Amino acid sequence: MSSPTRRDFLSSAAAIAAGVSTLGIARGAFAATGVKVRFGWQPTLNGARYFAAHDGGIFAANGIDVEQIEFLAGPPFFAAFQSGSIDVGFMGTPPASIGIAQGVPMKIFAVENNAFASEGLVVTAKSGIKSLKDLKGKRIAAERGTSGQYALVRGLESVGMTLKDIDFIDLNVSVLMPAFSKNEIDGGWYWEPWQGEMREAGGVQIATDQDVGAAGAIVWVARTEWLEKNPETVQKLLSSLDAAQAVITKNPAKVAAYLSHDTGVSQSLAQTVITKEASWPTMKEEWAPDYVLSINPQAIAKKQGLVKVLDSLADFQHQVRVIDTVPDFAKAIDVTPLEAYIKKMG
Repeated sequence: MSSPTRRDFLSSAAAIAAGVSTLGIARGAFAATGVKVRFGWQPTLNGARYFAAHDGGIFAANGIDVEQIEFLAGPPFFAAFQSGSIDVGFMGTPPASIGIAQGVPMKIFAVENNAFASEGLVVTAKSGIKSLKDLKGKRIAAERGTSGQYALVRGLESVGMTLKDIDFIDLNVSVLMPAFSKNEIDGGWYWEPWQGEMREAGGVQIATDQDVGAAGAIVWVARTEWLEKNPETVQKLLSSLDAAQAVITKNPAKVAAYLSHDTGVSQSLAQTVITKEASWPTMKEEWAPDYVLSINPQAIAKKQGLVKVLDSLADFQHQVRVIDTVPDFAKAIDVTPLEAYIKKMG
C-alpha cells in the first residue's frame, strides 16, 4: 500500500537510539559487521519498529547487516520472494493475504503492529458529511481490493447501505490528494500517511477501520526457504524488533522526529500514528492466545487472532475477485521462530 509519489523513506536516514541524540547521522554510520539479510519494505509509517531498529543501530548491534530493497507495490515484492532476491520484509495484511493466496513462497512469522486506527474515512469540509449515514449519493473514493474498500463496505453495511448507494470511485493513492484538494471527491477511505494528509488538508475524520470492525495490521513475512535455513538470524531479528518496540514506547517523540525526517510527513502526524492510531506488541504479547492478532497455535487452531483478521479480509478480496480462492492461513504462519524466542526469554 504505497505510492510512487512518496519520496524514498531512507534517502536521508538518521539515528535515534543507542546513544544517538540527533538526526544528523547518515545511513552508513553503523558498520556492516554481521550476517547480511535482504529486507524488502514498502513506505508506511506503520513500519516504525523496523526503521527504529535499522537506523537506531539495533539490527547492527545484534549482528544483522541490513540490505534494504524498496518496493512501491505488492506484485514486485512478491516477484522478489519468488526469485529469491529478498529474504524478509513487512507488509500490511491486504498484500500479505494476496501473496499467500497466489502461492508466493513466504510465511508470516511475527506481527509488526496493530493498525487499529491508521486507516479511515476523511471527508472534505464542503461535503456536508457528518457521519456514515450521510454517505448516500456522495463521491467516496477507495482503491479497489484494498483494506480501504473493505472498510468502506463494512462501514456502509453498518448503516444499511452498500456501494450501490454511493458514487464509488476507484482511486489510486498517487492521485488522491489532488482530487481531494480540488473537491473532485467528497471523501476517501485510505491508510496513513494519506489519511493524515487529508486531515491536514482541511478534511474531517468520520470513521476509522476500528469503528467498523475492519482493523488490520502490519505483519512480518519471510521467504519460506530462508526462514527454515536461518533460525539463528531470525532469533536476532525478533530480538531487534522487541528492542525497537521499547524505543517506541519510551520515546515516541524521538521516533516521530525520525519518521518525519525520513518520510517528509509532519512530526505531529508521525507521532499521532505512533501513539494514537496503532499499537506495538512485544513478542510475548503477540504470543498470548487471547491477543487480537495472536499467532499462538491455540489461537490459530480456533481461527482466532491473526487468522481471524486474515480470513475476514480474504473473504472480501475473493468477493471482489482480487484473489481466486481463500487460502488456509494456518499453513501460512510459521510459529516455530516466535515459540523458540519466547522459550529462550523464559
